[in-house]
Formats: sequence, C-alpha cells, structure tokens
Amino acid sequence: MEKYISLMKPPKDMRIICIDITNKCDLACSNCTRLLANQDGFWDMKLENFKIAAESVKNFPGLIILIGGNPCMHPKFEEICKVFSEVISEKSKRGLWTNNFFKHEKLAMDTFGAFNLNAHDNPRAKKSLKNYANTKWYHGGSSTHAPILTAIKDLYSHDEDLMWKLISNCDVNKNWSASIVENNGKLRGYFCEVAASFDLARKEDNGIEIKDNWWSQNINFYEKQIKHFCPACGIAAKLEATKDSDELDTYTKTNEDIALFSQKNNGRLIKKINSLQESGNLNHAVTQYSDKTKGNIKHKAKRFMWKLRKLSSYFFDRHS
Repeated sequence: MEKYISLMKPPKDMRIICIDITNKCDLACSNCTRLLANQDGFWDMKLENFKIAAESVKNFPGLIILIGGNPCMHPKFEEICKVFSEVISEKSKRGLWTNNFFKHEKLAMDTFGAFNLNAHDNPRAKKSLKNYANTKWYHGGSSTHAPILTAIKDLYSHDEDLMWKLISNCDVNKNWSASIVENNGKLRGYFCEVAASFDLARKEDNGIEIKDNWWSQNINFYEKQIKHFCPACGIAAKLEATKDSDELDTYTKTNEDIALFSQKNNGRLIKKINSLQESGNLNHAVTQYSDKTKGNIKHKAKRFMWKLRKLSSYFFDRHS
C-alpha cells in the first residue's frame, strides 16, 4: 500500500486547488463528484472563511478555482469575487467552474481568468453560457459520469495490491484537484476534492485544519486521508458511466447509506452493483462528453421538488 501511496500527487504538485463555496446547484447530475444530491440541506461558505481559505493558497503556483454546486448561486458571490481579487492578484490564477452565470456574467468575466463552463445540455444553462459557446472553456452537450459510490474495495477485495495500484493512478489525483470546503462551519482541506464530498455527505470531519500553505506538504502528510477515502471511492475503478441528465447514482454496499439516504429524501435514482463482473467496466474517465445513454424519468416529481428547493433557496438568499 505505502509504495503506491508514494506514487500519488500531493496538492503542491497538482495544477489546481479548488475552493468549494456552496453546495447549491440547479442541476442534479448522475454520479456528481460533489455528491450534491446526497447531502442533507444547503450551505454557503461564510465570507470570512472564504478570505482565510484564499489566503491559505495565495502562494500556490497553479490555478485556484471556485466550485460548488454552482458558485454563482452563493448569496454573496459579488463579495466573494471582490475578496478573491484582493487576495489573489493575478487574474490568470483565478478560475470559475460553473454551469450557469445567472446574473453574474460580466462580474465573472471581470474577475476570473480561467473557466470550465459545462452546460450539461441543459437549455437554461446553454442560454446563460451562449456567448462562450465557441471558446475552449465551453462544453454544451451531455456528459457521462463514472460512478463514485462504487467503492473500489468492494470490487477488488480479492486483490488488495491491484486495488492500490489502481488508486495510485486515479484520474482525480493525477488530473484534478485538492479542495477546501466549509464543514459544519469549519474550514477543512483535502488532498482530493471527491474526498471532501464524502465527508460532507456523511457529516463527518476527516479534513485538515486550514493554515497557510497547508497544501505544500509531501504525500505522506495526507496518508491518513488517502487510506480513509480512497478504498471507499469508485473513481479509480473506472466503471461504466451514466448520462448526466439521468440523475442516477450507481453504488456498492460500502456506500449504501449515502445512496439510500438520497433516494429517500431527494427521490434519487440509484442502482446497486455487487461485483466487478456486473459493473460494466469500460476503463472510463471520471467525465466524458457524450450523449449515448437514454434518459430515465422515474421519480420525476420528487427530483423536481428537490431541485426546486435549491433554486428557491438561492432566490430567497438573493432577496432577503
């Protein structure tokens, strides 16, 4: 195990560190890496906490991006942008990952120098992002997302060495980002943005206290998080993906608690697999842009009400 952990990237060697400022989103994509539909209630990072988070990564040499949820749904997004610009002086280092600007298009263009604009083939989102449809930042069509809740330890219990070898080549660790979130009012750092999602979904706290340059440690500093989160995550297994708009989570027994909670409370569609043989392993990347999978309309009313609550919360925040 240790030899494979030593091959993984610490945050200091990553291209991106993300600051997760809200779990509000007007979409509910299948196998969302933020586990948004699997969290209980809505939260927004406090402005004072955001400033501390930004200060802690101001010396990071790569991109510092805002994610959510949809960051543009944060009730103090304008103030967030002001603080971000003050703390991170180089515009080229400030990024925004969003599916919809809402009313913040001009502010976003003035504040950020890098974007990931993923409409997920949603008409409302595509309208919001239409001015950037021909840019390198834009993804307008549907995506397919490999499952996160399919714990790799459930699938490779017969070969732990192979399991850790796959974990050491995880797409998120190699190509994505570390993360800062607000967990029960406290700032916490994670070597992996998906690890943060698991803590938020389970209301647990396995995060690192945010101090200046918390991200600058060698990989062994994050070993406790790696051992806790990676075997229970499905990304390194690269299983068959699901279309974003199907709003379905695939899971195994380790994460049954998360899946059943979201099914009961949010009308989430879920699909359990019990073995690698029935998982449809396709060596799938975390996200691919495709529209091959047919939609599923079960639980439509419940899922609609869940998304309506998120939007209602956003608009209430904006006008309260």
